Amino acid sequence: MKKTSGPHSQRGTNTVNIALIGMSGAGKSYWSKKMEEKGYRWYHCDEMIAERLGTEVIGKGDTTLNLAKWMGQPFSQGYIKAEQLYLELEETVVEHICNELELSNETNNPVVIDTTGSLIYMQKKILDRLRSLTKIIYLGVPEEKHEQLFENFINDPKPVIWEGKFKPRKGETPQNALRRCYRDLLSFRNERYCLLADYVLDYSFHQSPHREVDELLDLMKTNI
Repeated sequence: MKKTSGPHSQRGTNTVNIALIGMSGAGKSYWSKKMEEKGYRWYHCDEMIAERLGTEVIGKGDTTLNLAKWMGQPFSQGYIKAEQLYLELEETVVEHICNELELSNETNNPVVIDTTGSLIYMQKKILDRLRSLTKIIYLGVPEEKHEQLFENFINDPKPVIWEGKFKPRKGETPQNALRRCYRDLLSFRNERYCLLADYVLDYSFHQSPHREVDELLDLMKTNI
């Protein structure tokens, strides 16, 4: 686990608020649920975005899947408009969370923020505000796992913000373009996530079914 520098709150790890960042499918919701079981209050950003979309997100069941269907792929009709609205709502949601954290005190339960993969595209002032209120943990995914992450994305769709990174070549099928550009998107985002994070959690750690929240907090303590 690697620590990077940045202006953050000095609260101890026993009460620290945590924001989990990384690509969709990296395990943010899995770890958020484990932390909720330990007493953390769970902010699920995709759920909060879906609530604000209301009737636009049609369907019952898994909210993330419904959001993915609503947004579509980068070559889908209406994608650009959906992408813009999603990003606007994401900023609204994170600002709402920051407002609540600023009103909380040391006696409140700590929180875990299950962010979207597109957090890095938000305005710097909002990111700085989030960084002052939480410790940010990036669930890293090594390059050799990028193909697996793409297959997971195809088989279990998530809403993905491309921000102009989908660039099909002449004669290339949409699926082939999606596969190639997704790898490029992962590489681009990896750099941005690392710059934003206080800690980069190793893939072998966060993907192990035997690792627990207390072990994660212990790793944080060794890097403070």
